[in-house]
Amino acid sequence: MDSSAMLGVPATPVLTVEEAASVLRIGRSLAYQLAQEYDASGGVSGLPVVRFGGCLRVPRWALLELAHCGRVVRLCDATVPSELPADVEGAVDVD
Repeated sequence: MDSSAMLGVPATPVLTVEEAASVLRIGRSLAYQLAQEYDASGGVSGLPVVRFGGCLRVPRWALLELAHCGRVVRLCDATVPSELPADVEGAVDVD
C-alpha cells in the first residue's frame, strides 16, 4: 500500500478543497481560508490551489508534499515530476 492511500488521498490528479481538508483533517472553512492565503501570498504559504474558472482544485502531488514534508509548493515555480504515478498515467494527454 502506498503512503498516499494510507493518508486517504483520492487517486485523482486534483482534489476539491473539501477533499484536501479531509486528508489534512482540518475543517472546510480553514481549508478555504488557507487556499485564499495561498492565492494572496503568491504561493508562499497556505494550501496550494489552482483556479479553473470559479473552481479551486488542489493538485494531489502538492497536497502530498504538504502532508508529508510540511512544505508549501509554489506551483508556478514547480518542476513537473519526471514520471507520473501509475494511477495518473494515461489520464493526462501531454501532446
